[in-house]
Amino acid sequence: MVHGNALNSYHKAQVYDEMDPKKLILMLYEGAIKRIVLAREGIRNKDPKQRGENLGKAIAIIAELNACLDENIKTEEINFLRGLYAAMLTELPKVSVNEDIGILDRAEKYLTELKRIWVTSVMDTTNGTQQQVLNTPNQFTDNSLKNYTGKSQAYKSGSIAI
Repeated sequence: MVHGNALNSYHKAQVYDEMDPKKLILMLYEGAIKRIVLAREGIRNKDPKQRGENLGKAIAIIAELNACLDENIKTEEINFLRGLYAAMLTELPKVSVNEDIGILDRAEKYLTELKRIWVTSVMDTTNGTQQQVLNTPNQFTDNSLKNYTGKSQAYKSGSIAI
C-alpha cells in the first residue's frame, strides 16, 4: 500500500504545481493563521504537543511567504514585508519558551490584515483588472514593527507593491 500513498502524494503535489500562484499565497496566509490559532489553543489547553506542532508549522509557512518575495525587488514596500516576516520569524519561536499569547495575537493580526489586502487587491478581479499596488491600512504605517519587536522601525509608505 506504500505505492498507493506515494502516488497520492505525487498527484497532490502536481495539483499545487498547476494552481494559480495567487491562490497559493492566499492558502499560505490561511494556513499560517489557522496554525497560530491552533497553537494558541494548545497553550490555553496546556497541550505542549499541539502548541509546538502548530507553532512550527506557522513558522514554516511564514518562512515560505518570506521566500516568495522576489529578491530582485528592492522597494520600500517589499522591504517592509521582509521586515514584518523577519520580525514574526524572530518572535514566534519565543512562544515555545514563554507561552506569550500576545506574540501569537500580533502575528495573527498582521497575517489577517495581509490576507485581507491580498484578497481585496490581488484576488478580486470583479472590475476586470488587478491592481499592481496595494494600499495598506494605517496600522502598518505607524511604527508597526516597533510594536511587534520593540525595535524602532517606522514605515511611512502607504502601499505594498506586488
